[in-house]
Amino acid sequence: MGERKVALITGAAGDIGAATAQAFAAAGLNVVITDRRGDALDEVAARLAATSAAQGAAGAAHVMAHACDQTDPEATGQLFDAIRDRFGRLDCAFLNAGYGRYGALIDLPFDQWKKHVEVNLNGGFLMAQGAARAMRDAGRGGAIVMNASTAATHVCDLLGAYAASKSGVRMLAKSLASELGVHRIRVNLILPGVIETAMTRSLIDDPAVRADALTNTPVGRLGQPADIARMAVFLCDETAAGYITGAEILIDGGQTLHGYPRWFSADYAQPGAEWTPHSQD
Repeated sequence: MGERKVALITGAAGDIGAATAQAFAAAGLNVVITDRRGDALDEVAARLAATSAAQGAAGAAHVMAHACDQTDPEATGQLFDAIRDRFGRLDCAFLNAGYGRYGALIDLPFDQWKKHVEVNLNGGFLMAQGAARAMRDAGRGGAIVMNASTAATHVCDLLGAYAASKSGVRMLAKSLASELGVHRIRVNLILPGVIETAMTRSLIDDPAVRADALTNTPVGRLGQPADIARMAVFLCDETAAGYITGAEILIDGGQTLHGYPRWFSADYAQPGAEWTPHSQD
């Protein structure tokens, strides 16, 4: 496939992953998209191919879709074999796939706890390891961007399992940044705040919750998938970001300046109080 660089995007069937795949393709990279949801992944691939084709033959990026469960070591190994066979290189990876469910830790079934750890931390490790090995073996260096959450650094009630697993991703990214420097592989972490996606829509579709979120966001709007996509592309650009590694970058409109987001709240003055969606009302 010549000297065109290759980007891997995990969780590509979701809102942020699909937007980031589009951004990498628009930047002129060949794109590998993966997700456990094969049907949804095919839809994203079709949209990417149509957009790339519209740019003309000279500018069209090649799109490879490969369904993969990132918690399965064999499946992730097959993904990186397929990337090598198709493109012969991997230059950057946006490790975005994740899993999150709301629920009080005191009532959380253990299988739900395990799924958060399996998908977010173990799966993130397998993808990062596979990407790093591919970059090391090619000898060109590379860049890995891991998607965590502001919940990795700030308490977020009823998202404890998600927060704990994403906190692990945060330290994983820093450890990788230190160890992979000898291979000229940069690793950075992004911490999104409230982004309008399918995961957050169930809450921010409530007018009171949306109003509260906007009130607590200094830039006066909620985040969009494109905000994350642009940062991922920037961090993978060797010219723009070649001296950045081990960094963690908040993309939250300033929400964490005041300890936001706070999705749920309870009246601590009342023993046994129920948790309810947090709003100004």
